Amino acid sequence: MGTRGTGRGRRLGLTRQKVIAAAVTVIERDGLDAFSLRRLADELDVETMSLYNHVPNKEALLDGVAELLLAGIDLSAGGTGSWQDRVRANANAFRAAAKRHPRAFQLVLTRPPHAASALETIRCALSGLSGVPLPPSELVHALRTYVAFVIGTIMRELGSAITVGVMDPDQVRHRVEEITATGDPLLAAVAPHLAVSDHDAEFRYGLETLIAGLATRTGLPYDGGVMDGGGVEDGGGSL
Repeated sequence: MGTRGTGRGRRLGLTRQKVIAAAVTVIERDGLDAFSLRRLADELDVETMSLYNHVPNKEALLDGVAELLLAGIDLSAGGTGSWQDRVRANANAFRAAAKRHPRAFQLVLTRPPHAASALETIRCALSGLSGVPLPPSELVHALRTYVAFVIGTIMRELGSAITVGVMDPDQVRHRVEEITATGDPLLAAVAPHLAVSDHDAEFRYGLETLIAGLATRTGLPYDGGVMDGGGVEDGGGSL
């Protein structure tokens, strides 16, 4: 079976790039938990053994998917404007890529980066912070705080982290009742807001809080958080 699969894969012009691209398609369609090399082989119409000419195992293939998606993030907009504009552009580009591939992108968020594309992403984030007067050690702290916010918020949005808020109106009403029924005055006071998830508003709010805090810490002026021609919305914050 291995010989037949290998020959067929070569006749079809199978390459590592095609295998990884097909893996993204399968993961997005079926989900990461359901993904297997057999399903990928069916997608490509080859024998499973043909895949081993291009990837040594499933883990290496998943690493390849993460590398492909990471390398595909368009960070070009993060190279212009003020440091605050650049930080916003980089964060929004990362989130946009995650929303394009909500299932497969979880591999980018959860697997240790090994590729040069990971270093390029870090370099772009550091470039976005250029102009912020911090020593290298504190600059790395700021970078990691930024990365933690972006990754954590996206994981929650994609359903990979604990969340309380929901978006469906009926579910919101039920969630408010659940929170209020605890009898805790702190929870009850924020229940109508805690029960709601507005991912766009919350991403903006968190990002602007980070930028404003960094500006205050370094004595730089904060530009007020103008994005897309409008001010920052306070969202209503949910967990």
